[in-house]
Amino acid sequence: MLTNITKKIKGVPSYFYRNYIAPQIYSVRDRGILSKNLEIKNKHAGRRCFIIGGGPSIANINLSQLSREYTFVVNEFEKNNQYSSLAPKFHIIADNYNENAPEYWRGRFQEKDRNISTKTTIITGIGAIPAINKYGLFKNHRVYYIGTQGIFTNNLPFNIGLDRYVPNPKNSVLMCMLAATWMGFDEIYLLGCEHSFLAQKLGPSKSLSWSHSYEDETSNLDNANIEVLKKYISQKELKSNYELSMANMLQLFCNYRLFYAKARKTNPNLKIFNATPNSFLDVFPMINFEDIKGL
Repeated sequence: MLTNITKKIKGVPSYFYRNYIAPQIYSVRDRGILSKNLEIKNKHAGRRCFIIGGGPSIANINLSQLSREYTFVVNEFEKNNQYSSLAPKFHIIADNYNENAPEYWRGRFQEKDRNISTKTTIITGIGAIPAINKYGLFKNHRVYYIGTQGIFTNNLPFNIGLDRYVPNPKNSVLMCMLAATWMGFDEIYLLGCEHSFLAQKLGPSKSLSWSHSYEDETSNLDNANIEVLKKYISQKELKSNYELSMANMLQLFCNYRLFYAKARKTNPNLKIFNATPNSFLDVFPMINFEDIKGL
């Protein structure tokens, strides 16, 4: 028992540094990059937007009816067969595309340069800059970067303004919310956000077992072949299990709740609705897509 208490005491300085001191230091270090985000601060104040996740329910929605709306899509969404008709305004790339990423994802980052429309604004993490510079990517796109460090927590103050470092969002949808609120949108609708991860039967592939609104080469992998899976997922993901998945989902839902509470203090008019059918994400009020006015 004494050993466990000692470990917790030793971890306090590290926790404080990672979640309070480090974000401030990095914000100063990278202020030249982050200051560009002031260009889009409150640019769309008072408007509404749609954040479109990768869930399979998207396949049942005619997304072309959102082509005149402000839309955010995430990660691999350019593989969706409705991508062109939707013509998204913003594409959030939250996945970790760096030289240490699995082989498949390093190649995908370069493909995005060719497949994402130059009319679409790209928002990604500061950690992607070395790869973008190395391969000369997105030279014809408008790109903004988000600096992330630490976690959303009740114990320490955290920032949600994109001119400084923000807590690391647990998924791309939360990263979209950070960007959307920074831009001033005060009515946000979520689509394709089933969040049914814990309802999936987990095989050796874990992260590749989740359903999406598109089919690609990751959809039919041999989940029993570890050597094949190493090309697509990290060693950390290979070692994941259901208990860790539960812990991650608990933290994700907590992050949503903490973010929403902070965002509404900054903008009391902010409203976020989940229009995803049969969604597990109940942090935000549910609404039927068909009931959204003006579509």
